[in-house]
Amino acid sequence: MKCANKIVLVFCYIIAGILSLHFVGHEAFAAEKASSWRPIYDLILRWINFGIIVFLVVKYAKTPLMNFLRGQKEKLAREIKRLENKQQGISANIEETLKTIDESEVRFAELKERIVRQGEKKKEAIIQTAQKQSKMMLEDAKRRIDTYFIQAKNKFRGEMIDRAIDLAIERIPKEITAEDNEKLTIEYITLVK
Repeated sequence: MKCANKIVLVFCYIIAGILSLHFVGHEAFAAEKASSWRPIYDLILRWINFGIIVFLVVKYAKTPLMNFLRGQKEKLAREIKRLENKQQGISANIEETLKTIDESEVRFAELKERIVRQGEKKKEAIIQTAQKQSKMMLEDAKRRIDTYFIQAKNKFRGEMIDRAIDLAIERIPKEITAEDNEKLTIEYITLVK
């Protein structure tokens, strides 16, 4: 409070000094012709008027000026406090955001690891399924090959039998005599009985 009063008083003295230089300055520098009493009288009245103005400013404007300065000080203090609170809120938001980012990075790493594990499991399952299918396909192909081989063998055997029969039909009549025919008939009859 005393500091503010001193500041106002110094401020008033500064204003008074500036005004005195303004009022008196041109007279002091232009005092080449000092032959009459009128300029000195004017100078003295200017100082008296200036003193009256300073007295009125100090007496009546001091309180409103001080109130104005105090109001400005309080207003600035409130504004500074509001900005500090806002800054603290923003700092808290930044810290919370940084924590969230850190947590999301950890969750992202865990998610990535879990996805990789699931991918590896699916890969293994696909490989096992493909191996089973390839075994089944190989077994099926072997069965088909065996079937084709048996069919080809049977067909070849059938053709060989047909060819042997054809040859036998051609050669037997030439090779078998009537005696052989009788022996065969007797053997057949004995076997049938």
